[in-house]
Amino acid sequence: MKIPPVILDLFVSIPLYHSFFCPSILGRWHGDDTLTVELTGKLKRYEMAKGYSIEDIVAASAMLEVGIAPKEIIYPLIAFTFLSPLNEFLHRANCEPKFVMLLLGKTGTRKSTLAALFLSFFGRFTASDLPLSFRDTANSILHHAYELKDVLTCIDDFHPCGRQEEQKLTSTAQSIMRAYGDRTGRGRLKADSSPMNSRPPQGNALITAEFAPDIGESGTARYFALELKNDDVDLSMLSSFQAEVAKGTLANSMRAYIEMVSEIANGNEEEFIKTLRKSFEFYRDEFNKCGIKCHGRVPEIVAWLRIGMKMFLNFLKKYEMILPGRVDEINTEFKEILYGIARRQSENIEQDKPTYKFIRKLISLVESGSVSLIDKNEPPDFLPNNFIGYEDDEFYYLNKTMAHKAKLLKGLCESANVSKDKVFPHNRRHLFARTFYSLHKDIVRLADILGHSSVNTTRIYTMESIIEQQKQVQKLSLLQC
Repeated sequence: MKIPPVILDLFVSIPLYHSFFCPSILGRWHGDDTLTVELTGKLKRYEMAKGYSIEDIVAASAMLEVGIAPKEIIYPLIAFTFLSPLNEFLHRANCEPKFVMLLLGKTGTRKSTLAALFLSFFGRFTASDLPLSFRDTANSILHHAYELKDVLTCIDDFHPCGRQEEQKLTSTAQSIMRAYGDRTGRGRLKADSSPMNSRPPQGNALITAEFAPDIGESGTARYFALELKNDDVDLSMLSSFQAEVAKGTLANSMRAYIEMVSEIANGNEEEFIKTLRKSFEFYRDEFNKCGIKCHGRVPEIVAWLRIGMKMFLNFLKKYEMILPGRVDEINTEFKEILYGIARRQSENIEQDKPTYKFIRKLISLVESGSVSLIDKNEPPDFLPNNFIGYEDDEFYYLNKTMAHKAKLLKGLCESANVSKDKVFPHNRRHLFARTFYSLHKDIVRLADILGHSSVNTTRIYTMESIIEQQKQVQKLSLLQC
């Protein structure tokens, strides 16, 4: 039986992938070889293997040990790959993965080739025929993201050439992050003005990029970044696994994994879903106790990846491909790797806040010589033409008149995507005051720096921070009307 590549209402959760977790009329999860979904175009390389051997599983297990790339790269990619077939069950457990994995690397680091290798657990791919690309429109990418259910896909080559293309590709990246990060589709209406069914992404996505897209704090929190450096990939090992891809070895091993998950779900689907939920909550809460300050999404990303690795190791244990002691070692290693990446990710999220971006732009202008600051304690006899203020060991003191004449503020805010109409010299004074108070909470010292005779005047600059404190107190729910 053949059906076109669309979700039919008759099949509650039929994936657009040959024989992939298809629920029968009796409600059992299985791979039904009588059912084939025909994908076309760039998606035609997705296919389900029809069988497997022990040698196929040996090849999959070897990816943990042979060193194709550093463990900091390989372990998260393995976890993400084997997490993907669990999406439907995690959705039912109300903890569906809501993030994108970002594989960063300069040209020549083999990032696209490595991405193709892991996609080949779901078909046969090479770096030149990855399913999606940033040269596609955002609507096209999200359309396919809905079709590719419970599988891993790759959106290749975030590499803008020029400012105009950077804006376009960054906008596409923002749409992708929101779609996968929220698992929501665009709201649409039919011709009769009735709402159409939502079409959110149903699989997981790996993005390859030369650098992380500048999509702000919220967007950055929706991806988990792995950085591939020159010579990280062992080309000899990579070639060996590419030969296995050509034989269908990795896709065969995924068939075995899917059958294992099917057996678990068919044994007691409700209990399986509860177990996934408990694992998610345990890993998330464990991370929250480690003391890493981060965006609220980061602990959840760590939890999802640990579930993916746990299921992969259970798969290897079932076929006696790994010793129990080695399972514990890998789990410990993987936990440390994820926590290290999460710590760096959290720092990146913090650096994407507008205040940090503004200050980074200012520092770059000073270091490039476009503007100059002079020593506050040893001023020269003559001020340079590009003079904008003073500095000491702790602060910059911008002269609002000179900075505005130099068009510094408007230039900085344009780079930081802040409207020029909202930029005036006094804005920087507000920015400094609010930033200083948020870091030091010392209103008396701030009043001295700003030259206020009374701290009551200074309180105007900290009003937003006080409001935030009031909101935090209200969240305690100590008083209820």
